[in-house]
Amino acid sequence: MTGNVSLLLVYEPAGGRPLTVARVADRRMLLDAAQIAIVTAEQRAEELAAADSVLGEVERAEAGRLRKVLSLLVPELKATEPACVAGLQ
Repeated sequence: MTGNVSLLLVYEPAGGRPLTVARVADRRMLLDAAQIAIVTAEQRAEELAAADSVLGEVERAEAGRLRKVLSLLVPELKATEPACVAGLQ
């Protein structure tokens, strides 16, 4: 895959346009952010599933897609997955 992956630090003033303050391409920080995004999506899916099982399944599928996309963009993410999860992809 070609291209660069980076994190943007964005300031969003109330009622104003977002302003990019910084761009970070540190691989360790990208890996941390990807892991946090996946855990957050999985936790949201579990919370929704407690209220609505169908909505929970939809969100679980979205979390799975997020994991797949982020694994493409941050290949180091695959090395941090539990063996049982990595084997399902």
